[in-house]
Amino acid sequence: MQPPNQTANQHFVSQVEQRLNAHNPNAAPANQRIYSYTVVDRESFTLSLDSQRGSKIGNNLAFRDLFSFEVIPSQALRSNLEVMFQEYEVVIRTNTLGLLQKLERGQGDVKTEILELFAAKLMNFLRNPYSIKKVLNTIGGVLHFHPTDPQILANYEAVLAGAKPHQKFLCNQLGVSPEEYKAWLAALFMTLFRPVPNEPNMMEGIIKGLFEAPSVFPMVCVYRYDRAEDDKRCLISDRGYSSPIGQEDHLSFSFNLCSYAFITYVFGAIDALEPAKRAAPELVEKFKKLRKGVSVMPFINDLNALARYNQNVVYQSHHAVYSSSTIVYGVTVQIS
Repeated sequence: MQPPNQTANQHFVSQVEQRLNAHNPNAAPANQRIYSYTVVDRESFTLSLDSQRGSKIGNNLAFRDLFSFEVIPSQALRSNLEVMFQEYEVVIRTNTLGLLQKLERGQGDVKTEILELFAAKLMNFLRNPYSIKKVLNTIGGVLHFHPTDPQILANYEAVLAGAKPHQKFLCNQLGVSPEEYKAWLAALFMTLFRPVPNEPNMMEGIIKGLFEAPSVFPMVCVYRYDRAEDDKRCLISDRGYSSPIGQEDHLSFSFNLCSYAFITYVFGAIDALEPAKRAAPELVEKFKKLRKGVSVMPFINDLNALARYNQNVVYQSHHAVYSSSTIVYGVTVQIS
């Protein structure tokens, strides 16, 4: 854990991801903006543009002291989880641009980018304040365990018991109880801390299990669009992710990559795949035992997929979505 610091404005979707969706990407970072939309009617996929100027990325998708577990007001210092998040945030831009450039060139060595991007995007789900109850249902079981290292245990206990003068305000804003808020911070800590330096943490263990589970076939689809066309832009959700509709038999996630690309990870249940249903049981079992790679399928200018993606983002958002354009493909935008 890092020493107490003065970082009070804490993003739950990183600034680097938002900057990959800025409507003025060539501006100085302090002046970069992103268009924000309020969801008016999720059933009809109707949005309202909040401002023709957009929102400043430096203040967007953030809450004051969201991840702070010990605040010392007299010194304007706080202990928080930012250093754990930054480990994943620092490689997002490099991996995003690297993946897209390799796909443009037809290169196939994208495993590192695919895995590291999934870790960063999954972290966004785990740290999303609008998904606290869902996250606790997903990883809350980690709270049955405790660190054994004395220093790490002391940090964990501080997460639970530290002074949180912001807690009441945040709980009211987010519709959660103080107990749920503290449990969420503790679950994040347990999922992201490293028992031994340079060794995998619990989240990385979960990811390894997803990609290597014998009963699962991992597939990745990357959708890219003509970046010169303002209406072919990919939304980013205030929840940080969406789930493709129609994939009920499989675990699947869709994430914004940048203004002109999104990525979908599907962990297909092998027994539910059509080829497996037609194959002899012994062949299916043999296939399950094989070491499986990651199948990456690139798509260019698939507009049906873009419409479905943007509609899913709108439907599954908490209350807002974001874009680099005032025109959003597949949805209705109201501009006052």
